[in-house]
Amino acid sequence: MKFGNLLIAGIVTGSIYAVFAVCVAVWYRVSNILNLAVGDFAMVGALGVDYLFRVDSWPLPAAILATLAIVAAFAYAYDQVVLRLAQDGRRRQEGIVITFFFTFALSFFIDGVAKILFGTDVHAAPGLWNGNALTFASGLHIERAGILVLGCALISGLMFALYIRYTLSGKAMEASGENHLGARIVGIDTRRYRRIIFVGTAVLAAVFGIVESPITGYTFLSGATISVTGFIAAAYGGFQKPGRALVAGLAVGVLEALLGGYVSTEYADTLMYAILATLVLARPRAMGFESAVGG
Repeated sequence: MKFGNLLIAGIVTGSIYAVFAVCVAVWYRVSNILNLAVGDFAMVGALGVDYLFRVDSWPLPAAILATLAIVAAFAYAYDQVVLRLAQDGRRRQEGIVITFFFTFALSFFIDGVAKILFGTDVHAAPGLWNGNALTFASGLHIERAGILVLGCALISGLMFALYIRYTLSGKAMEASGENHLGARIVGIDTRRYRRIIFVGTAVLAAVFGIVESPITGYTFLSGATISVTGFIAAAYGGFQKPGRALVAGLAVGVLEALLGGYVSTEYADTLMYAILATLVLARPRAMGFESAVGG
């Protein structure tokens, strides 16, 4: 049963990676910007709900709705004030500056505000499905929150993959990222799609932070770590394929759990990143790094 429980733990951990990888991949697909602040929106969701529920004694549904509304409003305002100037003006920024800087700076800003508002202690939103871990097949265990995490990952990944592949607006969104100027010429409002996806992925990340935080707990610094894991998994999806990013996130989580269970918990992360780096060097195209080898 050890293998089965490690596999379950890996799938749950991988689901965490997968959701943020999907958020990174979807927004990069429409804007060619890597969202390095996606984990910070999850942190705000978790700590915001915890504060309103535990400190201000709000009813849980009201705390969740208010927190999500604040996240959506802030993401919308950031797009209007910062990203609109960076991408929609006559001097549109390209390359490494737009790819990293604007959301990297946003991550630092959110972390600083969260430290002031919520302090440095570990907190978590209240569990949405409380109770003992579920046991099945004579010895396999899974936390109830873990089931919600896995469900959130599968739903979000499949939803975005199907949306891009089978809907007209999904095709328009895809065109916005592939050729910004060409999309504008044929009448696609690239600014609108960028704004919708940025706000949507921010809210999705906040929802996931609320669902997942009872498992791990969050501090004001948790967002940066989460963003890095999402970035890594999204890289194995080529940064533009949410379905592949979902699978990559799950695979990374399973690999991490098996290495920790059978090799060493102390060196599991080191071994995992060494294996991932080796795979990229050996098979860059197969692992999703087409751009590294000329497309």
